[in-house]
Amino acid sequence: MSVEVWLAYVATVLLLMSTPGPSHLLMLSNSLRHGFRPATATAAGDLSANTLQILAAGFGLVGVIFASETAFTVVKWAGVAYLVYVGLRLFRRKPPVPGAAPTVSRGKLYMQGFVTSAANPKAVVFFAALFPQFIDPALPLAPQIAILGATYIVIDGSFLCAYGLFAGWVG
Repeated sequence: MSVEVWLAYVATVLLLMSTPGPSHLLMLSNSLRHGFRPATATAAGDLSANTLQILAAGFGLVGVIFASETAFTVVKWAGVAYLVYVGLRLFRRKPPVPGAAPTVSRGKLYMQGFVTSAANPKAVVFFAALFPQFIDPALPLAPQIAILGATYIVIDGSFLCAYGLFAGWVG
């Protein structure tokens, strides 16, 4: 992969990250509510799901989703359903006791991050449609997937931490 292709990929990822998505908003929310350190589990869940999406896109498994419009529609609506579910749970939850810090397990925060990212239509579209555009089929596949994937994870992780640190500071 040429440096020019990698720089174009970095610019594309930065452009994507400039509009916060559901995972970034979840990180903000969890950092405000629980503090930055516990919310890092949310970021870990998000990045774990992204890693799986990168591998799937890189090795062409996501092509199956795009070959079937029905499968892609199911993935999109599963993401919508999960976000509606999370929103309804927030409305139905009892208000916290003033002065009491809410407690939540890091496992739950991890799963929130994982499911939100895995069901995010924006991520599915990015990895399935755009990510393969930066892979040169004439070159070995695994190193390219590793470079592009690691680049995405570092950039996304940096954005998640920046959002989380800011929200933790505000909170």
